[in-house]
Amino acid sequence: MKNSLRFITLSKYPPYRSGHAKQALWNNTALAVLTGAEQHQVTYCGASPDPEDDAGQGVVVHHVREVPGNRRVPDGHLLRAVGAELYRACLENDIDVINTYYIDPHAALANRVADAVALLRRRPIVIHSIEGSDVLESVCEHLVDGSAGVLFGDVMRADVLCTVSHYTAQRFLAGAEAVGGARLADTLAESIVLRYPGLPPVAYAQPSQEELREFRQRSGLRQDSVIISTLGRLEEEKGLDTLLAIADLAAACRPEFEFVIAGTGSLGDVLTERAATMPNLTVLRNVSSHDAQCLRATSEVGVFPTRVIPGFIETFCVAALEYEALGVPVLASSIGGVPEATPDDRFLVAPHTAPAEWLARIEDVLANRAERSAVAAAFAGKFTSARSAQRLIDLANLAADRFNRSVPLKADPVDDYLATWPARRQLFAEPVQM
Repeated sequence: MKNSLRFITLSKYPPYRSGHAKQALWNNTALAVLTGAEQHQVTYCGASPDPEDDAGQGVVVHHVREVPGNRRVPDGHLLRAVGAELYRACLENDIDVINTYYIDPHAALANRVADAVALLRRRPIVIHSIEGSDVLESVCEHLVDGSAGVLFGDVMRADVLCTVSHYTAQRFLAGAEAVGGARLADTLAESIVLRYPGLPPVAYAQPSQEELREFRQRSGLRQDSVIISTLGRLEEEKGLDTLLAIADLAAACRPEFEFVIAGTGSLGDVLTERAATMPNLTVLRNVSSHDAQCLRATSEVGVFPTRVIPGFIETFCVAALEYEALGVPVLASSIGGVPEATPDDRFLVAPHTAPAEWLARIEDVLANRAERSAVAAAFAGKFTSARSAQRLIDLANLAADRFNRSVPLKADPVDDYLATWPARRQLFAEPVQM
């Protein structure tokens, strides 16, 4: 094919409104630098005046336009509208590759648009990425009712099938076996390739000491406190009640600790009310990307007590990786794909660990802070957006050059792309979903 590839990525939200949309933007920005070509992103959750939604140089974000619905076929209106915008953008910008985040309904849409484009010119390469809770909510929790079955047909039509982690691939293949037996699972297993998320250069940039002092002052944090923080969605699956319990215990024995919970979500009001009763807890809502970076940089430890709930399990943990990029060690629940976002066992905590043990683990990290920091930074340094984007370019070119485009790209047995985790033992049994 070529190196000056033009990608278009289908993602649900505008940039910086969700983890996978951020990753799409990071990849597209890196692709623009690597290829020298303009990259594109289609989103269908509306335009926003938020300046942080600006994609920046080299990337164009296309918002789905208003189109008249069909009153006799109302359920397909959104899919048609998204497909129309994707189709228009592909033709007008001579797109080489359609890249999806999530398979439901993105895979079917991308396949449909690629086929329609092929009627007028060369068919774009299609790369499907299986990300986030998609593997659970769309597939694994819909095996009994049969609605997951058709998704396997959608993904098998891709030129390239990627997963965000080895854990995601394993769960997806288990679903395939439940639907179609070992034959379907084996067929898919030959085609799946790994593509980890990659952080942009700005994620590795340390704020100045003056910026950190100003951030602490503006956020109501003491200048000399030891900050223990978490940053992400303020939702049930993040296990924030565990962090509250840790802070409550620390209030009596570690007065130098200040705990910070930052992010956006449905639990924001409840957490804010709780923080009003706890002098060592601060809740920061709707933080800017600058303040998020300052929070990470001024923290001594990042804590992620995430848990399994119906419809959700962490299939990686970009939030933890963002702390590690600044040399901040983390402690995270060893569930799903989270272990693949951490350097080694010392950064992981078994599911259902009591708050007192979490606090003891935090103290252990602090006692070995310099060494853990160095390990974290070295590990995160491998997960760059440039590396992730180059992976897309390499896979697209391999797919374009293969003899038979009627079947997905077969994984190279000697492919060693960031292959460090599979050799490690499974640390803890998979938690049972309640």
